[in-house]
Amino acid sequence: MSSFAHCLREQAERLGDKRWFAFVDHRGDAMVETGRITFAELDRRARSLALRLGEEGVTDQAVLLLYPAGLPFLSAFFGCLYARSIAVPSPLPATDPRALERAEKIIQDTGARLILTDSAHVDALRLWLGTVGRAGTVECLATDTAQLPSGDAWVPPAVDEGTTAYVQYTSGSTGEPRGVVVSHGNLLHNSAAINTVIRSPESGSGAGWLPHYHDMGLVGQLLQPVYAGGNMVFTSPITFVARPLIWLRMIDKYRAAFTMAPNFAYEWLLRGTRDEDLKKLDISCLQWALNGAEPVRVSTLRKVVDRLGPIGFAPRAWAPAYGMAESTVLVAGSPRGLGPCVRRLDPAALERHEAVLAQLGAPGVELASSGRPVGADLRIVDPGSRTQLPAGRVGEIWVAGPSVAQGYWRQETATRDTFGARLDDGTGPFLRTGDLGFLLEDELFVTGRLKEMIILNGRNLYPQDIEEAGRDAHAATGAAAAFGVDTGREHVVLVQEADAKKLDGLSYAELGARVKKSVKAAAGAPVSLFLVARNTVPRTTSGKIQRARTREDLLAGRVDPLYVDAHPEIRACLPASSAPCAPSAPPAPSTPSTPSTPSTPSTPSTPSTASG
Repeated sequence: MSSFAHCLREQAERLGDKRWFAFVDHRGDAMVETGRITFAELDRRARSLALRLGEEGVTDQAVLLLYPAGLPFLSAFFGCLYARSIAVPSPLPATDPRALERAEKIIQDTGARLILTDSAHVDALRLWLGTVGRAGTVECLATDTAQLPSGDAWVPPAVDEGTTAYVQYTSGSTGEPRGVVVSHGNLLHNSAAINTVIRSPESGSGAGWLPHYHDMGLVGQLLQPVYAGGNMVFTSPITFVARPLIWLRMIDKYRAAFTMAPNFAYEWLLRGTRDEDLKKLDISCLQWALNGAEPVRVSTLRKVVDRLGPIGFAPRAWAPAYGMAESTVLVAGSPRGLGPCVRRLDPAALERHEAVLAQLGAPGVELASSGRPVGADLRIVDPGSRTQLPAGRVGEIWVAGPSVAQGYWRQETATRDTFGARLDDGTGPFLRTGDLGFLLEDELFVTGRLKEMIILNGRNLYPQDIEEAGRDAHAATGAAAAFGVDTGREHVVLVQEADAKKLDGLSYAELGARVKKSVKAAAGAPVSLFLVARNTVPRTTSGKIQRARTREDLLAGRVDPLYVDAHPEIRACLPASSAPCAPSAPPAPSTPSTPSTPSTPSTPSTPSTASG
């Protein structure tokens, strides 16, 4: 098998109409299947679209895919693979200014002159192209209503493992958009790695809701069933955010054995479901629940088992994992059936970048492993000296292997700096992930981002530990972003969401005091606290907290706090209007009953963690 296009062709011939993708949505209180496509039909549609793309003259050229969640995206993606066009999945811009700006930058970066979309959005996209001065230079094709030729005349183009399959624009927390160039060989190797940790199922169904323009959603959720020969039922991320119970309903109704999501999604699921709704479900069929795309929290693993265990969620179903778009998706993972590996570590040693098991009865911090490297040469490296570190030492995670992508689209310097790293003895090249972690008993533990480490009085503090302490302070606290601000000395700043509807009579000042006390107890660090409304801390499209963007917004006066308890030196850094003291009692709640979807990100200058 020399390409992923060959993979679908072979599976369509072998399995035909026996395997399928199904899309579901809510109609009132009911979950309804709104469409289904079999492997045979997907192959037929891809061949037809490939012939049309050949007529458009976009062989070996970038084609932008702007679709809502649903089945038409699948046909468009494989149509590009069958035409030897370079698929560029991206969020549908809609009216979000940041998303529109991002889409325009991707068009400029790729030089794409064709956008594939659906009939519901084609007119709006054409209008938008006119407003940005690209009418006549970039065409839009609605693939669901276009007159396409019969696929019978399609002839497979010359494609091998080195041919570019698609460009994945990363969704991290800092920097400009960067397109990760993924070859057919990268995709095939990583799919085999995913199949290894799932333990090569011959059949079975998966369920999910991840966006198709995110690497875990594209490769893990939508492409892996083609590779493995299984079924997949999925829904829109917007539907999941509004009605998280639909995730469990998909697993129950379709008897799904596999699913995947970031840690925050499991937390959102618990907050958004009622006990009476859970009693109607049976998810004992679930064998492998990947938890990735951000740090895996031990508390989340336990809360899910406690809450969903009575309806069949087994502890051994947990499968923490780690990866990123720059390595297609998966780097390390937990095999099906083994459950998570959790270790209790000495917190003082961790601050010295050493992983030492805590003594019985002594203070300890629990970390969950992200599994073992799968088909990857993974090293832990001192980023300054570039020397490989032994087991139990925290350093930057470097990765090599056939899944590592070809580099960044048309960015030679960034490609060389990120994908061309070598150890001090010349060994390499390696992908520098920008993530910190350590190996212990051959298990990978991810501790944070190199650029987001907070150094306070010589101590190394991880922002996610501070954020978790703030979130656990009270039922009214939610997402948060922790970061350092240097005013001549380092300060820890926490921008913490607060839900006015869950204050139970507390004032913002009283809630702030609880948050600061919780952080002080957990991290031993004082914080400058900014309480903000729920759903205002920015996230990437994969759900990761955008700490750098939050810091930038705060210092630029673009954060509208409900309450501030900050060090005078931090207040002095802010525009005068951005640091008011809150009233003793909160205003009447005006928060919407359903959350907004994560904001569209600026893309990071270093690789963004995608599955770990």
